[in-house]
Amino acid sequence: MKGEIFTPLGSLKIKDIFFYYDGPRIFSCTNNSTTFLAFLVDEFEERDFWFFVPISTIREFQIKKGKISIREAIIKAEDPIYQIYLPVSDNAPASFSLINGDKVPFEYLPADDSFIVENEEIASSELPPKPSKALDEAVLSRRDVLDIAIERVEDKNELPSLQMGKLLTNTQNTLYGLDERWDQNQNKPPTSVVEDNNVNVTMLFASSFGIRIKSNKSSNLFDVTPASNSLRVFAELLEHSKNEEELKQHLKRINPKAVTLYKEFLSSFESDSSKLKVEWASPNNETRYTVLTSDELNKAKEIISISTETMSETITETKIKGELIAINLKRNTFYIEGDDGTPYSGALSKEIAEYVHKGYKFEVPKDIIALIEIKQLINEITKKETLQLKLKEVYEE
Repeated sequence: MKGEIFTPLGSLKIKDIFFYYDGPRIFSCTNNSTTFLAFLVDEFEERDFWFFVPISTIREFQIKKGKISIREAIIKAEDPIYQIYLPVSDNAPASFSLINGDKVPFEYLPADDSFIVENEEIASSELPPKPSKALDEAVLSRRDVLDIAIERVEDKNELPSLQMGKLLTNTQNTLYGLDERWDQNQNKPPTSVVEDNNVNVTMLFASSFGIRIKSNKSSNLFDVTPASNSLRVFAELLEHSKNEEELKQHLKRINPKAVTLYKEFLSSFESDSSKLKVEWASPNNETRYTVLTSDELNKAKEIISISTETMSETITETKIKGELIAINLKRNTFYIEGDDGTPYSGALSKEIAEYVHKGYKFEVPKDIIALIEIKQLINEITKKETLQLKLKEVYEE
C-alpha cells in the first residue's frame, strides 16, 4: 500500500500508482470491499475534481497489463462513476455525484492512448507523501504549521540546495519583519522577536517539492503560539499578492522592513517555472491556503518594486544665519554651518551657479544669511525620509 486518500466514500488505501506528478494522479485504491480507479480530472484553487471508477478484479488486471486504456475504463465503466470534489483547503466542502461512463463529457477524458505499459517505470518521488493535513497537524502538535510546496518544470521532486537555503532564510526573515517590534531603524531584529518567531523545518514531502515548517514554540491556553500573528499576516500577504490593489493596500499596513524582506522571499522562486502553494494552520483552527502562479509571483514582485520607489514630495524654503564654509563650482555644491551648529549642504541653484560662472567669487569663510530650498522626499512604503537642499540666495549680514 502507498498511503491513504480521504473521500466521501471513506478512507481509501492506495494500491498502485499509475501516474504521478505533484502527487498521485491516476491510481487504484480500495476500501476493502470495492476497488476504484482514481483519475484526477482537473485542479481548482479550493477543490480537486476526481473520478472514482469502481473496477472488478478482472478490470483491474486488464488496466495494469495495458489491455484496456484508462479512457476506455472510464467510458465503459462497469458501474456508475463517482464524481468527487475533494477539498484542497479546509474551508472548502467535499461533494460527490454519480454519472454513467458513457455520459462523461469528452473534455474530461484522457487521451486515446492512455494505456498502462507493463513494467513501465512509474514516475515517483523519493520524498514521502504529506502525512497529514496542515490543520490536523497544527491542532495535534499545538504548533503553527506552514506547508510550502513548489512546482517546477524540471526536477519536479527536487530543489537546488542554494534555492532551498535562500527560500528558508527569506521565509524566516520575513516572519521577523512582520513582527512590529522590529523597528525599521534597527539593523537586526530584537532578541524577543527572534525567539518568538523562530520556525523549524520538520519534514520534506512530495508536492512536487514540499517543505513543512512549524513554529518553534507551542501554543498557550488560547491555542495561539508566539509566531501565530506573524504567520497569519504572512499567509494574508500571500493571498493579497493575487490582487494588485489588495497587495498595495496591505504593503502600507505592515512594517516597512517587512516589505523589503517579503520581496526577497518572492525572489526565492524562479521567474519562469514555479508555482507556489502555501498553507498555514494554527492550533486554534485558523487556516489559510493560497496558490500563486509564476505570472502572479512576477507581478507581485513588480508591484512591490514600484511601490517602494514611490515618493511623496514637499518643497519649502527657509532662511538661515550662519557661516559659508565652501562653494564648489565643479561639483555644484555648498556647505554652510548654521549659527546653532547645524550643518547645511547641498546643490547650488541654477542662478547662483551662473552668477559664479560669470566671475563672481564668494569669500569664504563668511557670515551670511542664506535662502535655502528644502525638498523632503518620503517613501510611501518604508516611510524613509530624504532631504535635498538647494542654495537659492545669499545675503551679506
